[in-house]
Amino acid sequence: MCARYTNGFIPVVLSQWMVSLADGLLIPFVNLYMVHSLGFHPALAGAILGLSGLGLVLGQLPGGALADRFGYRRVIVIGFLVAGLANLSALVTRNPIVFGISYGIALFASGSMSPAFYQVASQIKTQSNLRSVGTLIAAQNGGIAMGALLAWPLVASNMHEIFLAAAFLDAGGALMAVWLVRASQAIPPAPRTPFRLSDWLYLPPRGKRLFWPIALAGFLTGVLYSQMWSTVPTVWVKAGGSASIFSLLWFFNGASIFLVERRISRGLERCNPFFWLAGASVIYGLAVGIFNIGMSLATLCASFAVLTLAEMLYEPLPPVFYATAAPGGMKARYQGAGNLANALGIVLGPVIGDLLLQGGRQQFVWTLMAVLGVLAGVAVLSARRSEGSTTFQIQRLSQEARE
Repeated sequence: MCARYTNGFIPVVLSQWMVSLADGLLIPFVNLYMVHSLGFHPALAGAILGLSGLGLVLGQLPGGALADRFGYRRVIVIGFLVAGLANLSALVTRNPIVFGISYGIALFASGSMSPAFYQVASQIKTQSNLRSVGTLIAAQNGGIAMGALLAWPLVASNMHEIFLAAAFLDAGGALMAVWLVRASQAIPPAPRTPFRLSDWLYLPPRGKRLFWPIALAGFLTGVLYSQMWSTVPTVWVKAGGSASIFSLLWFFNGASIFLVERRISRGLERCNPFFWLAGASVIYGLAVGIFNIGMSLATLCASFAVLTLAEMLYEPLPPVFYATAAPGGMKARYQGAGNLANALGIVLGPVIGDLLLQGGRQQFVWTLMAVLGVLAGVAVLSARRSEGSTTFQIQRLSQEARE
């Protein structure tokens, strides 16, 4: 990898890995920390977790606007520093309001960095932009999997140390991000123009036929993906299964993507990206729809295997599509808008699934998610038809993303 990424993409990958490692340390265990270490009522902990999680969603659009306005370096470096300070604030407080605000700010900072990272990967002059995005996704999943694994001994001894470790990672990430931009010469920011309030909440025009169908597919697959940590565990535990199996399955999910994603991205370079994105959307639906057979250890393991395959095929493609659809000087904003669509699906998915479960419609949940996967595939193919080409290859997509 070093030989092919001498232009400075290695620091990009390492910076993204540090963000994900910090998230992997915290996200699976924050609820346990609030209940067992801070003594919060479980209902209060759940409310704090839900409200603070909005920070990850709300950071996307401002992060993209700031990256286009001031450049990727400032957004990434400042995002790391804000996340580190917010995690330290969460570490020293026992007040639920202060804790929720602090953790929400940390997630907001993490979300605001995401458009900049994806745009650097989809636009930096490497051998293949798709492979660059695939490498970034591999780093994300590897960091999250390793963070969750490293956190287990800390959970057993002193959970406060998790926040301290995350803060140190954020500080190290800020230093890494300085190296990132100096080495990679990231795409310069847009020309200075008056910055209006609407720029903070920018969404692409409705006429962007390449952007909106892909964003719709991202929303639908976000709804699907979220079932794997919301409705699926609920039904599994209610049926008498052990909740600990999910920790192991999520670890193998992240580790598998870390090991294989770059090879998958290399294979996708020779294919029509619309075809594979549509197919991966349907596979996402299959990952949840498989529970129509029944809820058992076999179907649970099969579902995670299918989910992992869908992620490998799907995740590298949307950032390159968004970069292609965006005009010059607005590419990070398009990344932020696309990320927002996916994040909204992830946030709304558990609400939709839980409401259906409470109505006693378990089988309907699995069937509905399979249908959503098909609809996501149809949305992707509608974008393909708007391009008017049956030979749309990744090489062209990558070239347009860099321009």
